Amino acid sequence: MTTDPVIIHRDTSQASAAVTVEGTATGVLVGGNLDAIRTEAGAGLPSLKGAILFLEHQRGTGLGEIDRALTQLTRTGVLEGLCGVTLGQFLGFDQDADDPTLGGWGIADVLRDRLTRLGVPVLRGLPAGHGLHPPTIPLGTQATMDTAEGTLTVQPAVV
Repeated sequence: MTTDPVIIHRDTSQASAAVTVEGTATGVLVGGNLDAIRTEAGAGLPSLKGAILFLEHQRGTGLGEIDRALTQLTRTGVLEGLCGVTLGQFLGFDQDADDPTLGGWGIADVLRDRLTRLGVPVLRGLPAGHGLHPPTIPLGTQATMDTAEGTLTVQPAVV
């Protein structure tokens, strides 16, 4: 165990790396898998007011699943009051980039379209999620995100 903060740096090779809304934010870090968060909306998801929301996802059925999940979270109002969003890995969506049936849209386009409307900073491209050797990110503790530096600094869960 450590009492040092966990610092995660942006990785520009991640699929979410093309999505950024500049700024900094400090709040309690919550989140995880997008589908799990969406499932909790209206069924026990705590208030996200003043929080930084971390999202990651692994491809299931396609881009529509991301669009539906973010639309549901927005329409239910659970994203109101967020102070920031951090994006981890969105694995398996690289195949969508050249799919003509999707109108030229890829995962970054869907994330950008849905998240920039929130009016909060969005930190992109964190190498965290379902990939190989993901970092352990303490949730439920204070964190600071800085889009200019490309960092998420999370305070230790145990002091």
